[in-house]
Amino acid sequence: MTLKAGIAGLRGTVDQQTINLNPATILSYAQAFGRWVQAHYPQPTVVLGRDGRNSSPMVADMVRAGLLSGGCRVVDLGLTLTPTVQFTLSHGADHHAGVMVTASHNPPIWNGLKFLNAQGFFLTESDWSALETQRQHLHAPEIPLDRVLPVVHDSHSFSAHQHAVLQILPVPQIQARRFRVALDACNSGAVLWQGFLRALGCEVIACHTELHGYFSREPEPLPAHLETLQRLVRTAHCDLGFAADPDGDRLVLVDERGEAVNEEHTVVLCAQERLYHQPEGTVVVNTVTTHALESAQPGVKIIRTAVGEMNVVAGVQQHQAILGGEGSGGIIVPQVHLARDGMGAMGLILSLLATSGRSLSALIQDIPQWQSVKCKLTPQGLTSEQLRQLCRRWQQELPQIKVQDHGLSLVNQDSYIILTFAGNELNFQAHLTADVTGITQVQHPELIQLWQRFEPANLTVDTTDGIKLISPNAWFSLRPSNTEPIVRFMGEYRD
Repeated sequence: MTLKAGIAGLRGTVDQQTINLNPATILSYAQAFGRWVQAHYPQPTVVLGRDGRNSSPMVADMVRAGLLSGGCRVVDLGLTLTPTVQFTLSHGADHHAGVMVTASHNPPIWNGLKFLNAQGFFLTESDWSALETQRQHLHAPEIPLDRVLPVVHDSHSFSAHQHAVLQILPVPQIQARRFRVALDACNSGAVLWQGFLRALGCEVIACHTELHGYFSREPEPLPAHLETLQRLVRTAHCDLGFAADPDGDRLVLVDERGEAVNEEHTVVLCAQERLYHQPEGTVVVNTVTTHALESAQPGVKIIRTAVGEMNVVAGVQQHQAILGGEGSGGIIVPQVHLARDGMGAMGLILSLLATSGRSLSALIQDIPQWQSVKCKLTPQGLTSEQLRQLCRRWQQELPQIKVQDHGLSLVNQDSYIILTFAGNELNFQAHLTADVTGITQVQHPELIQLWQRFEPANLTVDTTDGIKLISPNAWFSLRPSNTEPIVRFMGEYRD
């Protein structure tokens, strides 16, 4: 089964398998979402956007049909970015919900739907439950054809979004630097970023701008996938390079030497820029974002939430933060809107370079060095939902932590998880009930270094999201993914 639904949206493969993101599934979710919106707004307007992958026009057509058949008015932004759909919702009084057709960083065979409420926020768990209930009670649309509302095509939303980002930046200072910038648009909506960069006086040298429905590189903007951008920065003698994911809510950097920057450092640099203007401000990030943030900004109030944009946004609202973010390069600039926004992050990076007068590599050099370790686990015989249930129990009652020679165990009544570090290999064993046991192995070159710097005698336990074990010079987290049927092991260590 390759279909996953939850607070991060709906994702699945668009291949020929029986249980996948097929037209019937897409239509049912679109119709159910329309009914859900109508339960709150009698005559709703839904904003629709899509990314550049080959299947997205078809998926958008199905979504549009499902919404229209239920009596919704549709404002179609066409090829755009998730943060632009979110900005349009948060700044439009007559817009009541939104759908972005995208599978974000997943490979081209995947697609999905990001469902948004009137504020441009992702749906809560209770909203998802209500949406699924609507799906279970669907029947054929009853609206007569002559009452189907016309589609409104909106070509101005991105310009409004761009203007809002420019409003918070020291535009003359950035323009005076006349940066030469390389852009990897990932063959999708980030092609629109070229106009934003030119408005800031940048000379733009772009790659992967062809909108042919495919990706010229792996869609997740990890440093390992940015060889073309790195080469472009070096050969064109650029000041820096920017890389997007297909729906433009993440940003990864390449410095002036053509070196890919750790994606975790984007949020550290953006926090530095915001704190320069508001030194007493609060920064909100998720629980697995780099600890270099605390090391680089001692004394600053940093709040950590569960993983997921909606959780970070809630933290930003609650603490009136000046910045929110995640280590994947997703940056929330509250002065613009409450959504991860790659364009907003680009603006903050250029502002930091302009006001500091320093190069990107020099700024990176000042960030305290934490080495990250990230692994994906797929335990045989155990689903991520079963592990999620165990984590919920741990929130009520902390497990007993037993340290062993080469690993540790987390024990709670009749369930346990055992992690064993053997060189560069991590062995994972989970026992939840007599019938539910999961075992898997994963390798990473830094696993033994992380374990060697971990100090079990000086330990803090955090169950905000999964379980996170923290010691002074190393930490690691084990949590079910919100977007894929896997378990994520993430951690950092320093010398």
